[in-house]
Amino acid sequence: MYFKTLRALLLGLCIVSMAAVSWVSSSLAEEGNLEQQVQELIQQNRALTDRLTEVEQQLNEMKAVPEPSRAEGVGFLSDLEDHITINGLLEFGAAYHSTDMNHSGFEHDSDISMTSVELGIEAEINDWVSAEMILLFEDPSGAINTYEDIRDDETNFDVEEAFITIANPDVTPGFLRAGKMYVPFGALLTHFPDDMGIDSPLTLLLGETLEKALVIGAEYAGFTVSAYVFNGDVEEAGGGDNVIETYGFDANYAFEDEDLGLDLLVGGSYISNIADSDWTEEVLDHYDLEIDDYAEGADAYLHVGYQGFFVEAEYMAAVDHVNVEGEDLGKPTVWNIEAGYNYNWWRNLEIALQYAGSDDCGSLRLPRDRYGINFNQEIFDNTILSVGYMYDEYATDDDLDRNTRDLIFGQLAIEF
Repeated sequence: MYFKTLRALLLGLCIVSMAAVSWVSSSLAEEGNLEQQVQELIQQNRALTDRLTEVEQQLNEMKAVPEPSRAEGVGFLSDLEDHITINGLLEFGAAYHSTDMNHSGFEHDSDISMTSVELGIEAEINDWVSAEMILLFEDPSGAINTYEDIRDDETNFDVEEAFITIANPDVTPGFLRAGKMYVPFGALLTHFPDDMGIDSPLTLLLGETLEKALVIGAEYAGFTVSAYVFNGDVEEAGGGDNVIETYGFDANYAFEDEDLGLDLLVGGSYISNIADSDWTEEVLDHYDLEIDDYAEGADAYLHVGYQGFFVEAEYMAAVDHVNVEGEDLGKPTVWNIEAGYNYNWWRNLEIALQYAGSDDCGSLRLPRDRYGINFNQEIFDNTILSVGYMYDEYATDDDLDRNTRDLIFGQLAIEF
């Protein structure tokens, strides 16, 4: 507004000066010095015109400089926003169970549920430090027969994982990770839905362990080794000491050749107390039981993929007998074998066949033998529709007195 007013004022002065020249010319026509005075007025007019041009140039230069935006952040927070990644996963599932019981006839049930909602936030703090946090909601109500009386029907959003990683692969292969996380015990390989609302893989139930832990390791040329320690939640009977004494390690080798269409993963794990797994801990807590001694656990796993075909196998077992208040539960053991093919007929369709089973896991409600087939069809980008069938056979010591079970399930999953 200021510059518009100034421009109008200067233009007015120029007009006035021109009028003055005309008036002076007529009034001084008879005087001898008329020509000299006219020249002086013309020079004054030129000076005013030059000044007007100079002001306009300054105005244009000031307009070319952008004004600072209040929306633009400054300092540390602005820089951090450039290094934050947000991702998410939503899974909606439905399941139908038909169960033959040993002594009480036949049971069946069905349910639909928002099986899981996951939100992950990753932040690259600097070249050495990164942080990751995962918020998770799970609804296990679909698996009514197996888990309802042990796990809540619904859970709120919980901090599933939150940890800090110190690593710089450009400088050193070593890394350190600290926080709440799933410790590296087993690979838990599967191409079937792995939600409680459908039915979790047997290796996941026996081995998945979420703890506040410290992990150190190294990655180099496809080899990864890691070791960890944490203060477990499952203590020996009469122990009572709240100390960090559970530990383990994992070692694996991964290889991939895109030109050949070949990828490979092979590895093994060890944990000093397999009874600290999340599912075993919940079962013990549900029945208010304590283990007599820690039970070591071991795991071996293999994945081979070639030109769309894949084969996976995992074997997990307690090395020692698990004794609960004087009762020997044996050596809980599970295995999972899957094979399949990825066929891009419209969008990618993955077909997976499964054989899984367990020994000495009746008290953990795991089937003795499991046979399954699953179809994972990509229907849109990052959108997968899964449909499958499982048939379970149970041992005579099954905690729910089941004989066989048929399970039909479907799941819609989106990832962003």
